[in-house]
Amino acid sequence: MSGKRAGRIKEFEKYAQGRHHFIAVAMIGSAASAILSVIPFYMIWRIIKTAIEGGEADAMIGYGWMALGFALLSILVYLLSLLLSHLAAFRISKNMKKAMVRHVLSLPPGSLDEEGSGRTRRIIQDSVESTHEFIAHNQPDLASTYVLPFAMVAILAVFDWRLGLAALLPVVLGMYISKAMTGRKEMAESMRQWQGSMADVNNKSVEYVRGISVIKVFQQTVDSFQSLKSSIDAYADFCQGYTEMARMPMTGFFTLINSCTSFVIAAAVAIMELLENGSVSQGLLVSTIFYIVFTPAISVLMMRIMFMSDQTYRVDDALERVNGLLSMKPLEEPTTPTEPEGHSISFDNVRFSYSEGSSLAIDGVSLEMKQGTVTALVGPSGSGKSTLAGLAARFWDPQEGTVSMGGKNLREIGSTNIRSFESYVFQNNHLIKGSLLDNVRLGRPDASAEEVDEALRLAQCDDIVSKMPDGLSTIIGPGGVHLSGGEVQRISIARAILRDAPVVILDEATAFADPENEHLIQKAFEELAKGRTVLLIAHRLTTVRNADLICVMEKGRIVESGRHDDLIAARGKYKAMWDDYQKALSWRVKGATS
Repeated sequence: MSGKRAGRIKEFEKYAQGRHHFIAVAMIGSAASAILSVIPFYMIWRIIKTAIEGGEADAMIGYGWMALGFALLSILVYLLSLLLSHLAAFRISKNMKKAMVRHVLSLPPGSLDEEGSGRTRRIIQDSVESTHEFIAHNQPDLASTYVLPFAMVAILAVFDWRLGLAALLPVVLGMYISKAMTGRKEMAESMRQWQGSMADVNNKSVEYVRGISVIKVFQQTVDSFQSLKSSIDAYADFCQGYTEMARMPMTGFFTLINSCTSFVIAAAVAIMELLENGSVSQGLLVSTIFYIVFTPAISVLMMRIMFMSDQTYRVDDALERVNGLLSMKPLEEPTTPTEPEGHSISFDNVRFSYSEGSSLAIDGVSLEMKQGTVTALVGPSGSGKSTLAGLAARFWDPQEGTVSMGGKNLREIGSTNIRSFESYVFQNNHLIKGSLLDNVRLGRPDASAEEVDEALRLAQCDDIVSKMPDGLSTIIGPGGVHLSGGEVQRISIARAILRDAPVVILDEATAFADPENEHLIQKAFEELAKGRTVLLIAHRLTTVRNADLICVMEKGRIVESGRHDDLIAARGKYKAMWDDYQKALSWRVKGATS
């Protein structure tokens, strides 16, 4: 047993929960089925021999029934083998998916940003499906492919070794041509490239679909999403190149393995002409007819071997991707989590980059967000605002410096504790397909309907509730009521109010709101901020005007900080941003009337 195959079996055993023995029994049953499937060919030879020698019809009928019986028995044994292998495959697939989902849930929310949701989904779904297919079908077939070639070679050699060699010659030539052009290493590398290209297309497609509204608004074509187009082009180039490379060897392979009968007939004619002086003996005639009947099974066997080899490359690549996902390290969690002494948030000389060797997203930031105050982060896109908020939520750990809550390092508090102290309202909030009650209850699942209704009122959602035909039981999303971006944001704020966490992180929560919704969201913010430590990120400077502390960020650093009036008086970057923002608000098309 090769090292890779042994490793593959160990991988399966980890998830089988006692059903890995089913695979071994299924392989034994499949091997037995393969042996039984050869016996009917022997009976066919007896029928042909009896018919040519002028034997009794009853004998031929008896051989026919025996051939049918062994064929049915072979099918029955094979089906029982598949039943066992499928039971093992379903158990392994289920546990593999559970292990990956559980592991993904243990990872910090920012850890999968580089992989992308589409690529991660493909690993969890498609890689497991490849594994299931391999265990359920290819593992049992593997045993039969070991047994059948020996059984077929024995049959080909027993009745007439000369015709047997003639039947095997095109098979050997076909395998040589295929192997010479597409060796094991080349096939494994091609399979990795194919899986990688498919994962990339899948990932970019998810991004494209999420941005389709922008494309429609600005009447852009697919060229505006160059990354998707490039991934499709790369996949097309790979498929075309691989097809052209494999065309000739595959044509030769299929031609040769399907020409066994022609080689047998040619060999029989040559034997008759050269060795038997043009006469046809009964033995040669019986063997020739039998081999003509038998040789099509050789091409079927070779096709099964070829496709099983392809599936082996797929499952090895799938297991590699699964293990790659499972090898992603979650944040280190304390064995005994500590409790923060208050809910202020502090950054002490924090430096952070998303990957080794990349530029710093946060470069030496020191900041104290005092308990019960509102701290706002402003600055251009890419300045590090959302990254800093993610560090406050422990989506990542900094490479240098410390992030603390209530004087305790977030590493010591632990991610689970941090989640219980913090609420989040992001730029792109999502509502589940369910009732309004269920959506708000995500903040606190044990909340009563009255508490949910109060949270909605405080979040300025009275107008939303009033248009719900079934009140809190109204279904939101497909098949139900659809909400605007601003309305979704207000419901997300209601969720945060219901959660009643002492720390609130608001990341561009008014980004998609119209003026009316923005006014309501601002009032909801005021309610949400009461007595809480708030970190607010916004491009609309009117949103942050009343913050207790405004920090201007640029290239991962805080370049200015203070209250609104103080920063205006300082006439620095914030003043320039405020002036530009006011100009944008007062801008109108020439000739327009108020």
